[in-house]
Amino acid sequence: MGCQASRRILLLLATIVVAASLSPPAAAQTASCADHTFSGGRLYAACSPLEELDASVHWTYHASNGTADVAFRVPGGSAGWAAWAINPSAVGMLGANTVFAYHDPATGVVAVATAVVDSYAPAFADGDLAFAVHRRGAEYTDGVYAIHATVALPGNSTRQNIVWQAGTSSPDGLPESHQAFGDNVMSSRSWDFRSAEAAVVVDDVPAAPRDTVYRALLRPKNLVCTCVQIHGVLNAVSWGVLLPLGVILARYMRVFPSLDPAWFYLHVACQCSGYVIGAAGWVFGLTLGSPAKGALQHHGHRNIGTALFVLSTLQVSALLIRPKKTVKVRFYWNLYHWSVGYTVVVLGVVNVFKGIGILQPDHKYKNAYLGAVLVLAVVAFVLELVTLTVRFKKGRQ
Repeated sequence: MGCQASRRILLLLATIVVAASLSPPAAAQTASCADHTFSGGRLYAACSPLEELDASVHWTYHASNGTADVAFRVPGGSAGWAAWAINPSAVGMLGANTVFAYHDPATGVVAVATAVVDSYAPAFADGDLAFAVHRRGAEYTDGVYAIHATVALPGNSTRQNIVWQAGTSSPDGLPESHQAFGDNVMSSRSWDFRSAEAAVVVDDVPAAPRDTVYRALLRPKNLVCTCVQIHGVLNAVSWGVLLPLGVILARYMRVFPSLDPAWFYLHVACQCSGYVIGAAGWVFGLTLGSPAKGALQHHGHRNIGTALFVLSTLQVSALLIRPKKTVKVRFYWNLYHWSVGYTVVVLGVVNVFKGIGILQPDHKYKNAYLGAVLVLAVVAFVLELVTLTVRFKKGRQ
């Protein structure tokens, strides 16, 4: 009896948990966003938290004239910017009719501008949108941006695609870049302004190209972050650490006869494992950044990565045709092997830093990789001095 009662209690608790997790988003929103207040005594009929970027949207729909009073809140730094948009043509960034908020560097006051984002590198300029915008404004209080405006809903439809974003500003204060992974590539929804109880619309969303492939592949934001992080870690470890380490081992261990052939096997182990891991990271990067799926393109990073894969493939293949030391052609093989090897090391380190610049992770990750590179550089410098000393002594004997 006791066991049966325990099972029933556990089943009841599980049912409650599942029911709570499947309840409509708006049903749970009231406690988390209804207590937000806005300057000027602005009040809104409904609100809903937005999981991505810890934002929230507040609105009042006016059926009589097809407009909506909208307020958008998102945390951000004073040196950053925030944006909320309606995209009349797609779910995503391209085509988004956007209201921006940023700090004017001349006055320090939060400024508001409207612009259509028509490319991944738009020329920012305050202009008209595809629909009317009335009484736009913004404020910044306690680390939170708040944008408010009255918009004429495109097509007089309550069903709209909304996009929101936050990023860093350029030195002149204008909106510049935002992170290219995680919440920043998931911050869009199909929305219904008509109902305060069924705000988020996830069914019947028209197919449209995405500014990233991540949502098309994996919806949960944590999995999206994991995908990009795996790509970055694989390439940082391979091109950025293992290959330089393999070069250091070959260059400096071979000077000592007692380390022969150990240096060779260590060199091959580092280069081959680095090649396999790097190739996996390269293929993963191509998949995440496929142009056919509407992904954000970073051509320089992509081209260097492809060059790394090609050159490294040639390096690995060259092992199969390595001539013996007694053959004259070995000199030219060595010249090729060294030149391509050092080129791969330089390009690999450069491309890792380019990737860090694109992803914009926490500073600790960039500092960690920078520290690893500095350690390798210091070790190489010290060993260079040691080997020069050894060779000099041998030359005098």
